Amino acid sequence: MTVRGLRPLQQGWSLVELAVALVIAALLMVLLITLLPLGNQVLDQDRQQRELAQAEQALLGYARAHAQMPSADSDGDGRANGGANAGWLPVHDLGLSPRMRIRYQVQPHLALPPAELFRPLVSPEFASQLSTSANGLDLCMRLLLDQRGNVPMAGLGMPVSFYLAHSGGRGHDLARGAETWDPTAQALPGDGNSPVLTSAAGPGEFSSRLACPDLLARAQGSAQAALASWSAVRMTEFNYKFRQFDVKIAELTLDQAQTGLAFAAVGLAMAIADEAIAITLVAAGWPPEGFAIGVGIAENIVALASIGFAAYQVAMATDDLKSAEEGVELAKQVEADVGLYLDKVKALHANANRKAITLDNAGLTP
Repeated sequence: MTVRGLRPLQQGWSLVELAVALVIAALLMVLLITLLPLGNQVLDQDRQQRELAQAEQALLGYARAHAQMPSADSDGDGRANGGANAGWLPVHDLGLSPRMRIRYQVQPHLALPPAELFRPLVSPEFASQLSTSANGLDLCMRLLLDQRGNVPMAGLGMPVSFYLAHSGGRGHDLARGAETWDPTAQALPGDGNSPVLTSAAGPGEFSSRLACPDLLARAQGSAQAALASWSAVRMTEFNYKFRQFDVKIAELTLDQAQTGLAFAAVGLAMAIADEAIAITLVAAGWPPEGFAIGVGIAENIVALASIGFAAYQVAMATDDLKSAEEGVELAKQVEADVGLYLDKVKALHANANRKAITLDNAGLTP
């Protein structure tokens, strides 16, 4: 019997398999080439957003420290140029990376030291201790006035305190940033058609970020408390003077009661003397002498009545003296209590004024 040889095993890929593999590889290459720029774009936008957030925080810190906003960097060296309201963000002055390329615009008056717009009304004797130099609270008042006045920013047509636009580049890529920057028609934050990422803060939002409403409320509340305590001091001082007058009246009443007791004692002594005279008259009419005895008896009756009335007056004068002594004691006690309360009110008054002055001098420092 003839045995045919076995067909040898096939090695390697067939043409069909190789074609399928090439097609898959081509598709993967196309996807890679398509998605790689998109991924880079996403990463670049994330970097720009982080840098804008860092720039905003740096501007807030600068405002807290200097009570004003920095001027813009007009020549690209990273340092602010006085009087420049639009240009590059002064990254060197803000302590940011020199690789940041962010366009920056600020309201002109916010880049200047603020005028003294906030001055809490404290008590007259403490008013001289208030600082005459402007600070962060004056900047807060400036922002409040901007919000009320609806002051627009050039190129935006809406009230904005500062405006940031990322150039998209980094390092010394000034040319690219200048190409995407139009100072007369900036894109609003959140505009999806804008070629650059932007950020801005209106006066109200900027004020909130600086905690201005809370700081102004605390400073003004302390000032009002200081004024209220000043009124309390004046009223308590009037009450204390009245209590001092009350003590004098009580002491005068005591003197009158002592005088009244002395007069009552004299009256009792005179009534007793009259009784002695009456007894003498009765005795003088013995042996019985009708007229003399009658006169003596009448005088005796009158003298006894006088003694009773004088004794009553002495008792009443004694009670009045005791009441007057208690009145002096009570008046002096009330005077002492009001004096202690006056000391406490004065201490509260001084503390309230010192707190108001401290908050005003602290400015934006928490």
